[in-house]
Amino acid sequence: MKKAYSYIRFSTKGQIEGRSLKRQLENAKAYADSNGLALQGLSFRDLGVSGYKGKNSSDGELGRFIEAVKDGVIEKGSYLLIESFDRMSRQPVETSLMLLMNIIDLGITVVTLMDKQVYKKGEMDMQSLMISLVSMSRAHEESATKSKRVGDAWHKKQSRAISEPMGSPLPAWLYYSDDRKEILVSQEKALIVKYIFLLSAEGYGRAAIVRRLNDEGISPIGSRATKWHLSYITKLLNGRTVLGEYHPHITNSLGQREATGEVIKDYYPAIIDEDLWYKSQAGIKSRRIGSTGSIKKGITRNIFSGFISCKCGSSVQFVNKGSSPKGGYYLVCSLARHGGGCKYVSHRYYYTQWVILIALQKLLTPYAKKPEDNSKEMSLEGELITLQKQIDELIQDIDENGFSAYISKAIRQKELRISEITRELEDIQAKKVIRDESLDITELTANINEQSERLKLHQHLKRQLKTIVLSPDKKTIDILVNDGDDIHLSYDESTKVWSSGDGMCFKVEA
Repeated sequence: MKKAYSYIRFSTKGQIEGRSLKRQLENAKAYADSNGLALQGLSFRDLGVSGYKGKNSSDGELGRFIEAVKDGVIEKGSYLLIESFDRMSRQPVETSLMLLMNIIDLGITVVTLMDKQVYKKGEMDMQSLMISLVSMSRAHEESATKSKRVGDAWHKKQSRAISEPMGSPLPAWLYYSDDRKEILVSQEKALIVKYIFLLSAEGYGRAAIVRRLNDEGISPIGSRATKWHLSYITKLLNGRTVLGEYHPHITNSLGQREATGEVIKDYYPAIIDEDLWYKSQAGIKSRRIGSTGSIKKGITRNIFSGFISCKCGSSVQFVNKGSSPKGGYYLVCSLARHGGGCKYVSHRYYYTQWVILIALQKLLTPYAKKPEDNSKEMSLEGELITLQKQIDELIQDIDENGFSAYISKAIRQKELRISEITRELEDIQAKKVIRDESLDITELTANINEQSERLKLHQHLKRQLKTIVLSPDKKTIDILVNDGDDIHLSYDESTKVWSSGDGMCFKVEA
């Protein structure tokens, strides 16, 4: 007796409560009984899965049935019983036909119970094939029409959103007025969100922000959460709803959420300004490149973490040797530390820090004396990152959907803004170069005893420097600067003086 397997699908889970599931099961059993087939207890069911997007044949139970046949778990010559073709697929005719032919080619006989049509390898005639094609075409057209109606309704709703609230769920710091015609701000929650962006701009990573909020006993702004979580902070910092923007989303043919239409500005009340948002983005980018775990956690004693290395090319690690007479903090080549071949040398951390900071006086002067320039620079860098990301998304849209004059114009506008930002950043750098006022290093290092100040200085140095290279013989330190004005320090053991090629000389007490 041939084995038969039922395949059942419907697109809405609500149909489980109705007749759809029971009807399909009863029809499969009736056909099997009347045709001498052994209906197996193992059935394949895609309940609440769309056939229009093809998810049932790729990720669903129909796909698993096909794999079971290929693996030999289901015997060739078995029957697959389906109510009608629209249960198997509602995709375009050519796609649906290919799916049917693939199943038949595997040695499976397909039966559509509604019209009792049998599709078997080597026994298909033109009439049966034409019937199946008509059925497939009708199923796809019905789903496409339904999809278009849903899409049209959504876009009408989107157009109304420009002038009135849509009634959709709001970000946690917002709420509707009693008549639901106005969106209002919860000031207490908005202040917490602003605090999060300030921490991000100051150098705190997402994990560090979560830890700080939980340690400080600040309650989550969501209605259900009892603790702050990394996923929420990530979503918050990457989103632009805090700026008042609303970008509608739809579900694409792959079942994925994607943005659609234009961004609606000033839809929500803005709770932070763009300047702070861009600073946060600049901080996020700098933490992505070469940051150590401690920096990401918002903890650092080593202000050169992530951009300091040994002359052998290996990274330099920060080592705490305790409080013994020879203890303290040191910088050690990671290769040497693990017996990899480089000479094991311990560079006293604070001594090395002083040497490097003194050599970087000109670069640090703007940081210490002109905080407004640092703020502006960080904001511009953040905007630059955002614009480039937007251009990449627009180019991807052209690649996927073809040329668009509107998108081309949008790209040119963003490229013009990038040119403006580049010139502004060059002006800021030029001002930094010509400043020659003295810097009190003692005052600077006293200020960075605070953890937040050390993080700020770390972020500033990371944006300005390519790398710092320590020599195992402790006689040279090379500081490679992004603007190309590198500093090469040499140490004279007899005089205990550090000097550079541009005439700078100084001594640091060990």
